[in-house]
Amino acid sequence: MLRAIKNRLRRFRREDEGSIVAETVIMFPTLFAAVLATFVFFDAFRNQAINLKAAYTISDAMSREDRLITNTMMNNLWMVHRFLTDSPSLTELRISVIQYDMDADEVMVVWSRQKGGSGNYDWANLSDIGLTQAQIPAMPHLETLIVVQTSVDYEPNFSIGLEGFSFDNVVFTRPRWAPQLCYSHNGTQAGRVCPIQS
Repeated sequence: MLRAIKNRLRRFRREDEGSIVAETVIMFPTLFAAVLATFVFFDAFRNQAINLKAAYTISDAMSREDRLITNTMMNNLWMVHRFLTDSPSLTELRISVIQYDMDADEVMVVWSRQKGGSGNYDWANLSDIGLTQAQIPAMPHLETLIVVQTSVDYEPNFSIGLEGFSFDNVVFTRPRWAPQLCYSHNGTQAGRVCPIQS
């Protein structure tokens, strides 16, 4: 039995008709790496699209709101964002209302609330929420906009040289039903924060 195995191994060693097999062995790792890289990049773009659609969904929901925005509503919107993105890591959601003052040529943050991070603001500067005036669309005097900022961490399933990073999106929407959106922590009119002339 041992002699038969040795003879077969000798014949296999002398065999020279396996050029296609040798090329396959050489090219297979390259092909496998290319397919793996394609999968990783596709998955990254898919996650980016999901995060952007989630931001648009929340922005659209906020634009149709005609009641006071409360902390409970913010928590619920954050849970919706986490559900829509289906991210294994903690997501961040910031919703702000900004207003343009033509006399001062300045965009102010009326109120801003963040979930999954820190930093809540009333009557603050754009820089406090990580934006510049150049990023803001053109607005008429005392116009308000809803700003939805989302951040989702992404970690590739396979290591192909692409490190983990965050998808950050910013969506601007004009209120649809109510001309102004006011925030109130406890849902009462007494402690509300509203844009000017609301």
